[in-house]
Amino acid sequence: MNVLFVCEDCSLGLMAESILNALGNGRFHAYSAGRAPAQAASRAAIDFLAQHHMRVDGLRPKSVEGFRAGNATRMDFIITLGELDESFADWPGAPFVAHWNVPDDCDVREATQRDAFWTLMRRIKIFASLPQGSLNRRVLERRAITLQPSYL
Repeated sequence: MNVLFVCEDCSLGLMAESILNALGNGRFHAYSAGRAPAQAASRAAIDFLAQHHMRVDGLRPKSVEGFRAGNATRMDFIITLGELDESFADWPGAPFVAHWNVPDDCDVREATQRDAFWTLMRRIKIFASLPQGSLNRRVLERRAITLQPSYL
């Protein structure tokens, strides 16, 4: 299953991509993109992930538009991070879209970066541990409606 994490500049997305690729046990292929991606990955974010034994090889900011193209990898899930007012209703393949409100100022303070990492780690562990049969659109839509934001 392909999962795209989207945020403003791609810093949180890179963190989420790395975490899910580490925890997904081959069930998931994580990608990240930003609406306005930075030219290069934040050195602080890469160092932080490496210190926490996350994969950092090949992590680089990418644009959301590159994933919308007709020849792009088909996404099963899109998870937005931070405050985005972009609609994904017209996304090719109609993936399931969820929003995780995670503070997006990770380069500003180390404590914020640490908090964002552990928030993403908890949510991704829950997401990755769902039984394969549970990962269908109707079940996820029902869960998204009934779950409180603090649980994901």
